[in-house]
This record gives sequence, C-alpha cells and structure tokens, in this order.
Amino acid sequence: MTYAVKLLKKEKVTHDVVGITLERPANYSFTPGQYAELTLERPGKPAEKAPFSFIGLDSDPDLRVAMKTYRGEETISAHIKRLEDGDAVQISGPLNEVGYKGPGVFIAGGTGITPFMAVFRQLYKDGKLGGNMLIYANKRGEDICFEGELYTMFGTKFISILALEDRPRNATGQVDAGFIHRHVQQLEQPFYVCGPAPFVSNVADALAELGVDGKWMALYR
Repeated sequence: MTYAVKLLKKEKVTHDVVGITLERPANYSFTPGQYAELTLERPGKPAEKAPFSFIGLDSDPDLRVAMKTYRGEETISAHIKRLEDGDAVQISGPLNEVGYKGPGVFIAGGTGITPFMAVFRQLYKDGKLGGNMLIYANKRGEDICFEGELYTMFGTKFISILALEDRPRNATGQVDAGFIHRHVQQLEQPFYVCGPAPFVSNVADALAELGVDGKWMALYR
C-alpha cells in the first residue's frame, strides 16, 4: 500500500545525507528500525523509488526520515534534493529491517547509522539504552551523522572511528578483529551490523574470526 504525502521540511544532516520530514498518513505506524520506500513520479518519466530509514519516533506527529544522496543530475536523490516544501511524494507502508533483540553492540558504517537512529531514540526516551554500545565507522569527520546526539545518548559507550582522518575524540583505522577485541569484552551478546555490503561482510568476517557465533549476528545491508 502506498500513501500520498506532502514534504514538510528538508534539512542537511551531512554533506551527502538529507533529513526529510513528511506528513504522517492517518493511522500510519512503524516499529523503530523499520524503513519504507519513497516513490517519486515526474511527468513523462518512469516512477523512481528509493528506500529511506525512519529516524524519528513513532510518537512524533510527522515522519522523520533520512536518505543518502548521490551525485548526478538524473539520480532520484538529486530530484529529491530539488523538491520544495509542500511538494507531494508517495511512501510505502513500513518494511522490516532492524529487529532489536536486546542490549548489545551496534556497529555502523557511514549511513548504516540511519536505520539504528529510531531504535536509539526510542530506547533513550524509555530509559533503556543502557547496556548497549555503538561503534560507528566513517571515512572522515564530515561524514559522521548525528555525532553530538550520539555522544549525548551513549557517552563513553560511543566509539567513533575514522579511516582517512586523524581527529580528536576519534579512533583511527578499520573495524577489524583486533579493533573489536580491544573494545568489546563480552562476545556472547547481539551484534547489530549495518552499512554498505562490503563493510557488513568485513565486520561479519572479523566477528567470526573472534569466535562470535552466527546466532549473535544481525546483519543489515
């Protein structure tokens, strides 16, 4: 089922991630960690679809989502960036993605953080974020989404790692077996991993190298 909604607001999250506020259809509800598809129709062009992650709370009056943008005049993200407040788009009903199975270690690469944000925000609001840890990998500081909020929510349980930049408060390098071994003492707990497919595969291999049973891995690409 699809819903016709209005775009209420756009905002810059990072240089290549845009936050979008959409009006909420009547009786529209989602579980933190779910996503939906946005459909953009233009005269004389085939309908274009792109997935987006809910980053707000289900209790919010509107729907808050985030989407990575790509260069190129003919990408759907380029067309979305040109939309103005009040323009109409279509969204699907919620689709499953991240299923929370209890306190554990969240490992995100780049915009792989966005599917986790609604989970974090709901747990934080409910006072249940304790016991969770976040490892968030990016190339450079400019790529980090929601940095200040993540430090507020997780405190010392938030480890930000950069591959290509040496920056205060950040570790440097890759999320490999050695890095996980240094920062995670308990391996028998859920590991939630989300990001580009190569990143997720590499982290899964690192966890396996450390002896983490597959039943503890929740992998999202």
